[in-house]
Amino acid sequence: MDNIIFKKVWQDGNLIELKISINSEFVSAYQNCYIEDTMLKEISNKISNYVNNYNMPCYLEFGKKEDNYTPAFSMYMLPADASGHIKIEVDIEILDNDTRSHRCCFFVKSELGLIENLGISLNDIILGSEGVEASLC
Repeated sequence: MDNIIFKKVWQDGNLIELKISINSEFVSAYQNCYIEDTMLKEISNKISNYVNNYNMPCYLEFGKKEDNYTPAFSMYMLPADASGHIKIEVDIEILDNDTRSHRCCFFVKSELGLIENLGISLNDIILGSEGVEASLC
């Protein structure tokens, strides 16, 4: 079953380390990334806005994909179909070199209600202890 899991590894002040694990029919991958709590809250709000206006796509980026930054991850949620099914294009960075040149991009299938729950659960990560998770399933 397709899934995206965000796990809080640690937090120091407003900086949170997340382990992002993704499973699809064809690919299983994970990466760690760093994000400020305010940015995670903003992403949660963007997911909520997407759920309320699911006919428009929504792009979410955790970190920055360009320049000299820590690893980055992105999700591009396509508009939902008439049944509420959604395809999410995920782009995960593979940390096997110093040039940040290896990425893996693939689709994850989901549903509107699961996306809504993910957005709500991301807020729990901000206030939660290490090990707390937010996921599609």
